Amino acid sequence: MTGKLYEKKGKYYVVLNIKSPDGSWKKKWISTGLDADKNNQRKAESFLQKTLYEYGKASDVELTRNNPSDTFDKTSAFSDYVLRWLDTAQSNLHLQQNTFEFYESLCKNHIYPYFVKNNYTLYEITTDILQGFIDYEMKHGNKQKSDSNLSPVTLKRLKTTLNLILNEAVKENRILVNPCEFVKVPKQIKKFPAYYNENQLMELFRCIKDEELYSLIYVTVIYGLRRSEVLGLKWDSIDFINKTVTIKHTVVRFSEIIEKDTVKTDSSMRIYPLTQEFENLFLKQKEIEKANRKTYGAEYCENYYVFKHKDGRPYTPDFVSRKFNRIIKKHNLPQIRFHDSRHSCASLLISKGFKLKDTQE
Repeated sequence: MTGKLYEKKGKYYVVLNIKSPDGSWKKKWISTGLDADKNNQRKAESFLQKTLYEYGKASDVELTRNNPSDTFDKTSAFSDYVLRWLDTAQSNLHLQQNTFEFYESLCKNHIYPYFVKNNYTLYEITTDILQGFIDYEMKHGNKQKSDSNLSPVTLKRLKTTLNLILNEAVKENRILVNPCEFVKVPKQIKKFPAYYNENQLMELFRCIKDEELYSLIYVTVIYGLRRSEVLGLKWDSIDFINKTVTIKHTVVRFSEIIEKDTVKTDSSMRIYPLTQEFENLFLKQKEIEKANRKTYGAEYCENYYVFKHKDGRPYTPDFVSRKFNRIIKKHNLPQIRFHDSRHSCASLLISKGFKLKDTQE
């Protein structure tokens, strides 16, 4: 049996899907008596859960019979179920390694500690309990690192993770409805990234001409690349014959460096023209690599990445961001994140007369 809330003629109704003895499914509409507005969402959700509980009592034996070998019962802690979900989440949800590690971090640093401390069972979890968790995390979830509140972005991700965990419990017939639906998180405040205008870019390039990361920064800004994309540039991305640069590899980091032969979205797979200026830049980079390989000999780390340390080790995302911050401080340039430097490409194109749509593409 499942159930959802519906609005009809300005009122909230619970609609149950009840399985008949003959195997067919029938809908049962039950009025909550509540007006369909935001002030009554939580009350309607509570009504739904109580209704499902009452109608589900008779099916408890059947639900248990569906999982005869499962040792997870109604006295088991929700915190244990969180860890149980983690054990299979990567394979069940087909998650990439860095995405899984992100969920793992949220579970182990926020969700598990809170619920193991409060000792709720899976079957006790309600919308109010989950809302209490979100409210607590908003005020206290960031205290170990700073005195600031946990950001709306992180709170939204915590809700998403809880939603995935409880959806799995619904699929496994452990609970009848996911209580996460009406949990509220603060609205995200749209932040516009900082970037350099044309004059600031020219000053940047003039100041960093002799810096180790000059070529990497120049390619990032002019092509408008993400950090993961510029670090993922391999020599097979540079076509000196057809004069193109193809964005098809990325490098990201969570607990470890992860190399991927994929990009963020389908539209992220891009082909740029290899101008004479950039052809010369990449050829010079090849000469530098050749000289470094000779200098380091057997100690040289062989790989196909374009941008790397002198001994061949590819740059890590964190190294590039930290180095960029030190460079702009050293030269007294306006403070921006390396991650946002790609947006300066748009500033440059618009200043050259490109239309917004063309710039976006």
